[in-house]
Amino acid sequence: MNTISNEHFTNETIAFDGFSFIGCTFTNCVILITTLNFNFERCSFFESTLHVNPELSIFEISHRLSQSTYDSDTNCYRDDCKFPRTTLKLPASSVH
Repeated sequence: MNTISNEHFTNETIAFDGFSFIGCTFTNCVILITTLNFNFERCSFFESTLHVNPELSIFEISHRLSQSTYDSDTNCYRDDCKFPRTTLKLPASSVH
């Protein structure tokens, strides 16, 4: 798994599969999660959208999402980028 640390991504579409993101910031990004072959921790998401494959374990995904922080304009959809979207509640956190 490739590790990316302390990077700031803006206005990008990023497939998380095969990568480990540590301490990264995502602003106005589209995040695609299609497998459980990824890791991210201590990341921050601002005005971004996460699309999660609906076949993945909701427990595993929510645990991984809880390792980072999100602003109120970031949304998570369990739709694998398909419509209609089903909104997932992100874990409660505060951005400082």
